Amino acid sequence: MRKPERVMVEQHACSTRDDPPNASQSVMSRVWRNLLTSGGRTSERSPDYLRITLLNLIQSAAIIVWGTFLVLNLVVMREGSLGRLTIDVAGLAVAVGAIVALRRGVSVSLVSRITHVCLFVFLLGLAIVGANNPLTMTLPLIYPALAFLLLDDIRRGLAGTLLMTAAINIALSSGFGPGLRDSGTLLDGALTFTLAMCFQAAVLALYVHHRKQAMTRLREVSDQLSELASHDPLTGLYNRRTFVDVLERELSRHDRDDRQLAFLLFDIDRFKAYNDHYGHPQGDELLRRLAIAVGQVFSRGEDTVFRLGGEEFGVVFHTETPEQAAAMADQLLAAVEAMGEPAPVGPHATVSISAGLYLVGHGRSMTPNHVYHQADAALYRAKTSGRARWLYAND
Repeated sequence: MRKPERVMVEQHACSTRDDPPNASQSVMSRVWRNLLTSGGRTSERSPDYLRITLLNLIQSAAIIVWGTFLVLNLVVMREGSLGRLTIDVAGLAVAVGAIVALRRGVSVSLVSRITHVCLFVFLLGLAIVGANNPLTMTLPLIYPALAFLLLDDIRRGLAGTLLMTAAINIALSSGFGPGLRDSGTLLDGALTFTLAMCFQAAVLALYVHHRKQAMTRLREVSDQLSELASHDPLTGLYNRRTFVDVLERELSRHDRDDRQLAFLLFDIDRFKAYNDHYGHPQGDELLRRLAIAVGQVFSRGEDTVFRLGGEEFGVVFHTETPEQAAAMADQLLAAVEAMGEPAPVGPHATVSISAGLYLVGHGRSMTPNHVYHQADAALYRAKTSGRARWLYAND
């Protein structure tokens, strides 16, 4: 028995030794993700996810580049380096400012446009200033991809690409460039550069177009799923799952409201007998008609009506006085009887409902479960005392 114990201890020791690197990797991964998503501002399901992560990536690279240039220029103070120092400091300020702005909720479009302008000016200026270096002249080739993704707009990305292409071609034809002295070489370079930029623009335009279509479809599906998850498919009312969320929210803030929070729980009297007599399709139609009638009585913007299951419904609403809540309950019972739906068995000749009304007192902490069970107990008493009526809940 001792040998397995020793093995387990050794394994535990090994795992403990391995934990710090894993923990360190986890911390670095969280820090990196926090940076790219602007502190959790966006997620992969968000339409702006690509732009926000790209902006943070570009600005992080810009901080490294401008910081390196700044240090080098400070170490090697040459004549005329004051202007370069100013540019380096300005570049650092813009990069840091963009990252901070995104974390503080500034518009993604605004930060994207500022970044795009800086990127355009920097790449164009670098290509012209370092025109004698073939590698420097090719740097603007990365522009189309960044422009399309930053602006997330085909027309603006295309306009920027054409403008950059025209500026580079003008620079080439004006004598800038790595030894382009004869017209044949100049024309060949200009055509190559133009075709490369246009090809990238076409590819990126196609990508952005299909990405927008995919995101639109994803949002539609997400909205449909959200609707299905929160609503009853038969009546269109909110379902029991949403009831708990709404009631929790209202209970958490009802002490800050001068009005009283009320919950009315009700169901159809002798609904099983109605279904047995008329059939389930007719029973479903009755439930739909009842949902409409309830919505007409509780029609204020903050009144929330639920189908909690079967023939059971609930309403969460606010009331100025207990008398106002009682009047609302009376109106509901009258509206259901006014539907004039014949009842094969019941206290009345037409379909009726029984209800329990619970008024939430101020200064008391309670759960949705407590509120529901108190109203349910009142509903049960209304049933046993003759139906077609409502009673207050005894707390």
